[in-house]
Amino acid sequence: MRANRFPWTRTALMLVGLPSGLVLGSACGHAQAATVPVAQAPSSNAMVNLVRLLVAQGTISKDNGDALIAEATREAEQAVIAQQQAASAAVRAALPSPAFGNPAPTAVASATPAPNLPAPAPGTIRVPYVPESVRTQIRDELRADIMQQAKAEGWASPGKAAPDWTERFKLSGDVRLRSQSNLFSRFNSTQIPNFKAIVASGPLDLINSQIPLLNTTESRYNQLQLRMRLGLDAKINDHLKFGLQLATGNDASPNGTNVNLAGGAFKRAIYLQNAFFEAKPTSNWTIWGGRFNNPFWTTESLYDVDLAFDGVATELKLPQRMFGRLDWTLRGGAFPLDFGSQNFPETANTKSVSAQKWLFAAQLQGDLHLPGKVEFTGAVGYHHFANVSGRASAPCALYLGATQCSSDPTSPFYVQKGNTLSFIRRIVLDPSLPSTTVQSQPQLLGLTQKFHVLDIRGQVSVPLFDENRFSLSAEYMYNLGFRRSRACRYGLAGEPVNNGGSGGSGNICDTDLTKRTPYIGGKHGYELTAEIGRHDPWNAGEWRAFGTWRYLQSDVTLDAFTGDDFHLGGTNARGFILGAQLGLFKNMNVQARWYSANEIAGDPLAIDVVMFDINARF
Repeated sequence: MRANRFPWTRTALMLVGLPSGLVLGSACGHAQAATVPVAQAPSSNAMVNLVRLLVAQGTISKDNGDALIAEATREAEQAVIAQQQAASAAVRAALPSPAFGNPAPTAVASATPAPNLPAPAPGTIRVPYVPESVRTQIRDELRADIMQQAKAEGWASPGKAAPDWTERFKLSGDVRLRSQSNLFSRFNSTQIPNFKAIVASGPLDLINSQIPLLNTTESRYNQLQLRMRLGLDAKINDHLKFGLQLATGNDASPNGTNVNLAGGAFKRAIYLQNAFFEAKPTSNWTIWGGRFNNPFWTTESLYDVDLAFDGVATELKLPQRMFGRLDWTLRGGAFPLDFGSQNFPETANTKSVSAQKWLFAAQLQGDLHLPGKVEFTGAVGYHHFANVSGRASAPCALYLGATQCSSDPTSPFYVQKGNTLSFIRRIVLDPSLPSTTVQSQPQLLGLTQKFHVLDIRGQVSVPLFDENRFSLSAEYMYNLGFRRSRACRYGLAGEPVNNGGSGGSGNICDTDLTKRTPYIGGKHGYELTAEIGRHDPWNAGEWRAFGTWRYLQSDVTLDAFTGDDFHLGGTNARGFILGAQLGLFKNMNVQARWYSANEIAGDPLAIDVVMFDINARF
């Protein structure tokens, strides 16, 4: 028999056209198969109507439809003849053997129809009987043929309710409801400047005007906050994808995606948290470009957990594990922080180019897999913040109508608290006015120190029971750019306004060295954390408990990027963190944390922060 041009279609039509276990076809072995025209009046035969429908919808051509009916009819005839011949042979085998050479009885009719049966009337199609075993075989072959073609053409797959193209998109998100209480010691100083507000306000007369101060004594209880993040990953091809994440926020500051729920019923803002390309030239090499999550293995002592990085980064992993136990990962990136104004000074005929602010960072990480599922991870990183420190301006005669000074672009884009700050404007007073006249001196602040941060981190993890683990991690940070001599490099005109000790004249840069107030800014930081349970408990009954000791001197790193919960953000703080997390249901948990921190340098400022979170993700 010649090859069938329509294997699965033929079996589909035969199955559909089997009412009550019948296969459509002509009577076997006598009359010629009639050709059923496709374009006819509706037929009582299901197969004929189905073929006509396929032709009408353009699924198959009219010629193919005619050929399909003729070929299906012919193959049905051949199948029935084979079945009937097998049945006849079985009947003959069951009869008694003829004695003495007498012929077998002729009472049992042959299964093959007599060749002299009258021809059927025009348009008649005879329907032979097909056994149940044949119908089952046809049905199984039909299913296999259809599923094979469906998988090959991508229009259906087992267990899938949508086409394959939908698999290129992945939607995810999370929601967090928080109750936060900020508790202040009654022994706190009430004279601590709010440097975050001062820097954000622009030029401010800090000499002749009132200075914005922090709330340091009035506790805030049960402040309700909400965080919502919605992410989308789109697979472009096997080596490239695009990622997008939207998040809530009280403002556009770098750290924190919480939004306060007490806002007069006003609508809340949604910000672009992430938008990036992720390329994988090879299975062990990844490149990011755009705005993306922190690519480095760090803690909140260095970078807030919600901090996103602008720029480009890459990660390269060793293709094969060394000695069967050691994995190596190298990361690096370049991240622009501030390109500066393209039209500075705004009112001057001659423009100047301000130095761009960048972060260049690299990290080498090793993961050692020891017997008994003991894991050790160590990493060394270097984070170079370029051109972020402030510089003193040229003499600036604001009284002559100038609105900007040459050093203004070196003022920080954002601060929390902790870093040492100095005046950067050298303001020239109007000499024509009496010395007793109060003249406006709108100042800007700049970072006193440079920030070239060495970050060393290690962690050991040991399995316990029921997939719970105990881990102990330590981190040490050291600012290679810190110099005490930088505090007074511009003399009294640029002396620090914070992080001074007690004693002396009150001036850190007093010209009389014996009267100087000591400068107690620092460059060290460390963190020690113990954790037990599941690292990420997102199922019912899973749990985690942890404790952390943290110590961050004033200028160990940029206070703008550290976590905003410990000491309510920034550096120049020491204290502990205690917390526990419990999974309630799948993809839902609750968490409680207590942050307790005190000021290291300067006036006393003790802050406790208590949080209760309900988290859900999808």
